[in-house]
Amino acid sequence: MKKLQNHIEYYLTRLVSSFILILPLKWALTFGKGIGLFVYYIVPIRKKVSVQNLTSVFPDKTKKEINIIARDTYVNFGQTIIEFMRYPRITKDFLHKHIKFINKEILLDAHAAGKGALCMSGHFGNWEIMAAAIQALGIQMIGVAKEQRNKRIDKLIIDFRTLLGVESMQLGMALRGVLKALKANKFVAMVADQDAHRAGIFVDFLGRPSSTATGPAIFALKTGVPLIFGSAVRNKNGCHTVYLKKIDFSDLEGGATEENIRILTQRHAAVLEESIKKWPDHWFWMHKRWKTKPV
Repeated sequence: MKKLQNHIEYYLTRLVSSFILILPLKWALTFGKGIGLFVYYIVPIRKKVSVQNLTSVFPDKTKKEINIIARDTYVNFGQTIIEFMRYPRITKDFLHKHIKFINKEILLDAHAAGKGALCMSGHFGNWEIMAAAIQALGIQMIGVAKEQRNKRIDKLIIDFRTLLGVESMQLGMALRGVLKALKANKFVAMVADQDAHRAGIFVDFLGRPSSTATGPAIFALKTGVPLIFGSAVRNKNGCHTVYLKKIDFSDLEGGATEENIRILTQRHAAVLEESIKKWPDHWFWMHKRWKTKPV
């Protein structure tokens, strides 16, 4: 039964992608908006989770304000999916035209130093197109990601990234692969904003103790390469603005100690929190971020 479900998901995804590719960008984004609204109102997948998370983080907002943010989150995510499906039509010129970087020199300086860099984001805005846009600057990107349940969908995602030059690395293979990539002056992209269960450490995130993955902090502290945080914010007409910030950890002496890992993990969580509070409809509120509780 699961095998049949996987096949249906795969061929449905290919069918929608083929349809999206024949549409102009404006129409494709309108279709993505429609998908988001349909899911939110008709098949409200994790709508309750989204509203609960938003209410907890923004207790001063009215129920109407919370519902608007939740709705717009689904719209943004629907458009993000559609943009990803359009990767076969995206060119380097398109990325240069539609993606604007704020503080782009952070990327260029790190690349010129020749030691690679760790690029962090969250499930915020269109994190995939941000990686592709960095690749278009002439910086080799590798995305570290968890393998999808549906292996055919997983391969399709990897194939789409490859179209724009972005390499992929499975999360379980990250240790050796990340070190090798950094030595080759590649930039390694990671997200660390989902519940890390008992494998993570608890830091404050959006006002609550949150189990958070330690990988980015450990790699940064062990290698000393720059830790760069990026938030892609959606504008009109398919354009995005990527806000970049270098997370400093030069004051953390002694390498990857338990305390240094905790401090640096807290720092990158705080940077993502800033973006979420500024553009709350861009974050993936559907995730059960606080599922794991402190003992």
